[in-house]
Amino acid sequence: MAGVLMSCVLTNDIHHFVLSVAKTSDTSDHISYHWLYYVIFVWSFAVTLGSFLLLIKKCKLSQCRRKWYIPIIPAAAVFVLIVVYYICGGSSPHILGISLYNIQEIYLFLYMGLWEGCIRIGLIPSNTGYNRLFEITHINAEMESADGKTAYYSVDYSDTEGNEDYNRKTYAIKGGSVTWSEDISAINRLNHDIEDATEQIDGENDLIEAENRFLAEKSKYETQNRLYDKIARHTHPQLVRIDNIMNGSGELEQKMKLSLLFGTYVKRCSNLMLAADNSRTMSTKELYLSVRESLEQIQALGIVCELINGDTREISSGKLITAYDVFEAVIESVIDTASTLSVRISPDETVLLSIETDGEVNTDSIRIQNTGLKLMSHSEDDIQHIALSIGGEVNG
Repeated sequence: MAGVLMSCVLTNDIHHFVLSVAKTSDTSDHISYHWLYYVIFVWSFAVTLGSFLLLIKKCKLSQCRRKWYIPIIPAAAVFVLIVVYYICGGSSPHILGISLYNIQEIYLFLYMGLWEGCIRIGLIPSNTGYNRLFEITHINAEMESADGKTAYYSVDYSDTEGNEDYNRKTYAIKGGSVTWSEDISAINRLNHDIEDATEQIDGENDLIEAENRFLAEKSKYETQNRLYDKIARHTHPQLVRIDNIMNGSGELEQKMKLSLLFGTYVKRCSNLMLAADNSRTMSTKELYLSVRESLEQIQALGIVCELINGDTREISSGKLITAYDVFEAVIESVIDTASTLSVRISPDETVLLSIETDGEVNTDSIRIQNTGLKLMSHSEDDIQHIALSIGGEVNG
């Protein structure tokens, strides 16, 4: 309803249902009030009176309800002036040619008197009486003015300066400062008891810390030993082959080249397993660096090698180590028969490792422990193509 009435007032220039202005002379205008103006007046009066009655009805404080007439008195007095204004034909009374009031001012005084009266009797809460609340509060506090004089103090205020059982705090406020004291005697007693107890258990704490350090170091060494044992088991076949090569017959130069090839795998695979112990994922760049170092040793054996690195990405550490194991198994199979070897690292999203060689590789003998990888192989024009793809069933 309020929105409709406001819209009608704002559009008065179109319909003139509220008021109209007619020129009576060159210097003054005559304002005529129409039916909608009085509807708005009655609506405003009804809403205001209804709001006051609702406040009185909902208020749970009897002392406020008993003083209901206090807000009514100034509002009623101003309302009389409004009635007089309209009796006089829409203008205020004049004394010695001077208008006594304007209708806009009277409207404001009506509402100011009504709601200020509600505040005074406690019907509407307001930010008053805080100084009295400060005085009766049960805290040890005082307020000082800017010149250092005490303006307010609480009923329990006492001077605690220099007393260790009280914690004094001072904060600046508008016009001065406030200082209050907190009784910390109980805390001081507790702190004293704690100090005594701490002195008694200091020795035990030292022993516990030493024991914890020993257990932590023991756990660290046990973890490292298990990791080193795992690495030794994983690279054991290559270590055996190095031993057999060095103790076998043949030229020393050739034996050194083969031993360096297998030793490179042992070193690189150990590094990958150590890194995998600290991270669940690794970059394919680590696989690229490991394969590149192995290919450098293969080239020393007279095999032409090519290495291409695809897009670098993060994969699980287990898959990366498995890919290096597959590469090692392939070169061990073709080391005596191949003349060329081409390796691609992560050539696309589905393939982790791709190998092409003119040697023959029995991929069925390569066992893959990681269930997330699949080994595929086919031959074309005397070139065997081997691919280690991500996903699928495990071969072998």
